[in-house]
Amino acid sequence: MKGSRRDRYFTLMLVPEGRRGVYRYLLPAWFFQVAVVMAILLIIALITAAGAVYHLHKRVAELRVIDQINASQAAQIMQLEEQARALQEKIQGIDELDARVRSLLGLGQGGGGRPSEASRGGRLRPREQEQTLNQVRSILNGVARETPRQEVKLKELAREMEQHLAYLAALPSHWPVRGPVSSPFGYRDSPFGRREEFHEGIDIAAAYGAEVQAAGNGRVVFAGWMPVYGRAIIIDHGYGLTSMYGHNSELLVKTGEQVVRGQPIARVGSSGRSTGPHLHFQVKLYDQLQDPLKYLSGGAPHGG
Repeated sequence: MKGSRRDRYFTLMLVPEGRRGVYRYLLPAWFFQVAVVMAILLIIALITAAGAVYHLHKRVAELRVIDQINASQAAQIMQLEEQARALQEKIQGIDELDARVRSLLGLGQGGGGRPSEASRGGRLRPREQEQTLNQVRSILNGVARETPRQEVKLKELAREMEQHLAYLAALPSHWPVRGPVSSPFGYRDSPFGRREEFHEGIDIAAAYGAEVQAAGNGRVVFAGWMPVYGRAIIIDHGYGLTSMYGHNSELLVKTGEQVVRGQPIARVGSSGRSTGPHLHFQVKLYDQLQDPLKYLSGGAPHGG
């Protein structure tokens, strides 16, 4: 049964203040139902918008925190890069020392080269970045602690090796002239009569004018004439060692000159008390005569 017209409409009356007359509006019943629904929808929309704004502000705050963390970590990375550069310079210095020592020892280069820099992955989260930075910082600090010790060790090793090689270079171990030993060190029959005498060095037979070379690094402390050995040279090698070269025909160096092993210093002759061209070679250790063959490399003269 259909309702009456009065049940299906409402009358809205507006009475203006201070004016005569009344405004009447006839509104259908469904209008109020639609108004209620619209109000509910509006409230829902407002609540949804408020929630979205809240989450947006929260996200902005999180991003600001992340930006602050990234800025702090960027500063830490720059500091670590400076430390890495400083360590790289130290490592380069150690590499140079290592190469120097290897060169002194006559060794080749070590194993393979340094591993290449690892490729960088995707962007890490702040927590992962922090963990990575802590790992890198720990490694760098460990290397920083270890590097000075290794550097000191290598410097000490290089210094010791240089001293040792300087000693080896100074030893009168280089044969001063090519030729056989015609008279050894020690007691022998004198070539000038029928008596035994002590020979203070060795005689090395060689052609007249043959080149005489320094037996080791050192300084010429005498270059001149000696009554027995004629034109002679004495070299101070340091470490208490001296060597003497006698009976030369010509001297190529002067007193006070620095010489190196193998450097020409004279020419074979027969000056002084001599029976023919040869080199008299003598070695002393702290002014005590030594058998030169104990110092000469290989214990045998150079060939040919």
